[in-house]
Amino acid sequence: MPQPPPPRSSSQPFRHVVIDDFLDPDLCARLIQEFPAFDARNAVNEHGEVGRKAVFTDVARIGRSYAEFDRLMRSRAFLNWLGTLVDIPRLVYDRDYIGGGTHENLDGQDLDPRVDFNFHPLRPLHRRLNLIVFLNPE
Repeated sequence: MPQPPPPRSSSQPFRHVVIDDFLDPDLCARLIQEFPAFDARNAVNEHGEVGRKAVFTDVARIGRSYAEFDRLMRSRAFLNWLGTLVDIPRLVYDRDYIGGGTHENLDGQDLDPRVDFNFHPLRPLHRRLNLIVFLNPE
């Protein structure tokens, strides 16, 4: 793992860091290639209606590249590196991807800055960090 950049606690509108070329370009290309097609069954919103955002939470089952990505995210080396970056020791990987996984937003759908749940609904864990990877070729 490369040396993490210094954290910027004064970042606005909330603490964050942007890391260009975070993943190997070959892995990124394969993730884009294997990205699941929009499926209305994965786009049901909290009102039971089909929305404009499809979510697939079982990341490791999407394909080989996603299984590789999942192994990287759960590796102790990566969690230690990320923990150093954000100054949170002993980070734990959420194997359930609660609120996570792949998200495809169709035109007109957005993602507003917000605070999601803080406590994991299935395990005694406190959620303190979101990792968002944008897989846009450009």
